[in-house]
Amino acid sequence: MSVVDQKLNRRAMLLGAVFLVGGAAALTRFTRTSDANRARGPAFSPDQFALLEQVTEIIIPTTDTPGAIGAGVPAFIRDLLMNWGSQQSRAEIAAVLEAIERRTWTKHGSGFLELSDTLRLELMRAFDEEHVQAHDPAYRKFKQMVLLGYYHSEIGATQELRFELVPGAWRSCLPLNEVGRASAFWN
Repeated sequence: MSVVDQKLNRRAMLLGAVFLVGGAAALTRFTRTSDANRARGPAFSPDQFALLEQVTEIIIPTTDTPGAIGAGVPAFIRDLLMNWGSQQSRAEIAAVLEAIERRTWTKHGSGFLELSDTLRLELMRAFDEEHVQAHDPAYRKFKQMVLLGYYHSEIGATQELRFELVPGAWRSCLPLNEVGRASAFWN
C-alpha cells in the first residue's frame, strides 16, 4: 500500500464513523440511490429546461417581486427530480412539459419558446384551466413543485411573503387589504 492509499480524507472518515454507529444499512441505501440517480443522467434536456423556465415564469411572473426564474424555481425542480425524484415523477413532469409543447404546436404551429408573452400567457391559462378541471395528478404535482420551490426560496419567503419574526396579536377574520401580504417564517 502506498502512502497516498493510506491517507484518509474527510469523506472516508465520516463514512467510517457512520458505519461504527450502526448506520451501515441507511448509508448503503443512500449510496445506492445516489449511484442510480447519477446513472440516469440529467432530469431535463437543455430544451426541456428552457421550456420549464418559461412555464414557471408564467405561473409565478416577475412583478414588484422576482418571479420563478429569479427565485431559482426551475433549478430547484431540476435538482429535486435529479437527486430525489423517482423515474415516475420525472416522467410525469416531462409529460406535462411535452403536453404544453404539443398544445402549442397544435394551436399555433410553433414551439412555446417562439411565442410572444401574450400568446404564452393565453395558452397557459387555457392549459391550466383544462388540467385543473380534469384533476390531472401530474399537472397538480408540477404546480405543487413550482409553488414549493418559490415559497421555500429566500426570495419567496422574504420578498413575496411578509416576514415577521413575531407576527403579533391574534385577530381572526381580517380583510386582506388590512394585512397586505401573507406571513412567512424564514431563518
